[in-house]
Amino acid sequence: MVRADGPKSVRVISVIEVKAKRGLGIEKDPVRVVTQYWDMNGNLLAERDPDPQLLSDQVIWESKRLQNIIENHSKNQKLQQD
Repeated sequence: MVRADGPKSVRVISVIEVKAKRGLGIEKDPVRVVTQYWDMNGNLLAERDPDPQLLSDQVIWESKRLQNIIENHSKNQKLQQD
């Protein structure tokens, strides 16, 4: 695949992959295997949770959060202009 701008850099780094069970084992929170990636200093880099409902809930929450930020910013802009 050719990209017009291409990558700026590529490197191989060491990470720690952790797979662990998560969930209460009920309909709304099934037991599933979650994969996490950590750097060598103990910082969480990424997490993969295969529960589609969790992802949907996170998207809805983040959308509402961003909507509130935008609305508050707009209100503050209007107050500063008045």
